[in-house]
Amino acid sequence: MREFALLVAALYLAFCGACARLLARRAGSLRQGALSLAVCLVLPGAGPLLLWFWECRAGRREKPDYHEFCRGAAFCPDDLRRMQSPDRAAETDRVPMEEALQVSDRAYRRRAVMELLNVENPLAYLPALRRALANEDGETSHYASVAIMELRRKMQQQLDEAQTRWRKAPRDAEASAAWEGCLYAAVQTDLYDEDTRRRLLARYCALSDRLLRAPRPAEDFVHHRIQVELQQKRYARAQQLCTRYLTLYPESELAVRDEITVCVHTKNGAALQAFLGTLRSRPVLLTPQTLAWVRAFRKEEFCEQRS
Repeated sequence: MREFALLVAALYLAFCGACARLLARRAGSLRQGALSLAVCLVLPGAGPLLLWFWECRAGRREKPDYHEFCRGAAFCPDDLRRMQSPDRAAETDRVPMEEALQVSDRAYRRRAVMELLNVENPLAYLPALRRALANEDGETSHYASVAIMELRRKMQQQLDEAQTRWRKAPRDAEASAAWEGCLYAAVQTDLYDEDTRRRLLARYCALSDRLLRAPRPAEDFVHHRIQVELQQKRYARAQQLCTRYLTLYPESELAVRDEITVCVHTKNGAALQAFLGTLRSRPVLLTPQTLAWVRAFRKEEFCEQRS
């Protein structure tokens, strides 16, 4: 009987040691293993059950993640079967749109024109589509016409949705911003004929005037209106908006660039030099692109602006 009791005690000690080792490895702490072993020895029989209960509670509190995908035993970062095969034709067979329209392969021209509808900003390629309308290949010209009509349809859909949303809640900031952005994009392109663009411009100006009456209108509203005023060659109004822009947003780099643009359009060299001389005292951080403008227009050497 005594030998049987010793055997049971030895097996229990081995069991407790195995449990403690498992918990220590799982927790990554020897202290956790020693504490588990002490609990099992102090509470024979009940100790392992208590540890199991704690482990279940801790497992329920853990947030689910994706560790099985990146820390699994079979994970191998060099296993290319886990990666999607690249589309080599789409990645390597790319040329600028202007050059694509001169390629002798007519099928390539047509495909290049239609793929413009899938790019992030197809309106940026509208001039290229306009040139494609005069392509000697009739089918390429037809595809360009279809692409332009599709762009016009998408923009009109965006305008209608934004206008409907704004009419339902004209005081909602997000609805106003969406409607203003759609109108601004429409008047900046030549997708529409002159009469339609004139009507869209009138709508934009009416909405912009309303938004600019706020004590501190959104930065995009002021910037967009400056660009529209420059497009319409209303330079005095553009200069007034620039002055307000710089006052409301002294830390804005875009305001600096708008002021430089207005001075260049009005050919006001004295005002441009005076403004560039104040840049050192403005709380604005200029990027290399804007600094290139400053260095190009400033007469003396310009030190990089500090934040």
